[in-house]
Amino acid sequence: MTNYELLSLVEKAKTGDKEAMAQIIQMFDPAIKKMCNRSHPNERSDLRQHLTEKIIGAVLNYDLSAVPEHSAIIKHLLSKQE
Repeated sequence: MTNYELLSLVEKAKTGDKEAMAQIIQMFDPAIKKMCNRSHPNERSDLRQHLTEKIIGAVLNYDLSAVPEHSAIIKHLLSKQE
């Protein structure tokens, strides 16, 4: 999944699209599993729930107005090459 696709899912999830939120959580599932496997077996379920809640909170609180326009990103990258 590209950053653009993730941003699109975040936009949808912020408007209440539950399928978009589920896709975002699924995208981060490998990282969640990896972190849970490092914890005590008795704590894994709670940790999974906590991390999932953190992802949901991050999505819902993400400031979409802070995302730069494509042209601004290109201009920034080109200025670094000079």
